[in-house]
Amino acid sequence: MKSFFCVASFFLLVASVHAFTLRQQKMVSIFALECMAETGIGAESLTKLRDGDLTANDRTAKCFMKCFFEKESFMDAEGKLQLEAIATALEKDYERAKIDEMLEKCGEQKEDACETAFNAYACYHDHYQNL
Repeated sequence: MKSFFCVASFFLLVASVHAFTLRQQKMVSIFALECMAETGIGAESLTKLRDGDLTANDRTAKCFMKCFFEKESFMDAEGKLQLEAIATALEKDYERAKIDEMLEKCGEQKEDACETAFNAYACYHDHYQNL
């Protein structure tokens, strides 16, 4: 049960970035639970990610972000970031020019999909503090 609350609170961070509908908030929680089960990420690492502590950067945490990005359609099955899907999700809350700047900065493909997703998440997190 503790894991569920950890997952839900983690994705409040995601929800704060974009004004999610109630349905979207539920899907975020479902995706998080599914990815937690698929990757085996622990509650402590998930809490660190939620709090912006990116020292939770082991392979499990990175692949958790990949799983979540795929479920949100922010990454395709081949591990490529779907920048337009990310931009569309952010357009309600940010100016398109700022989004494009962030995506250019954060949309770098890495050696594998887990690295790409985690690096993008870390970059987005850092960039959002300055928007």
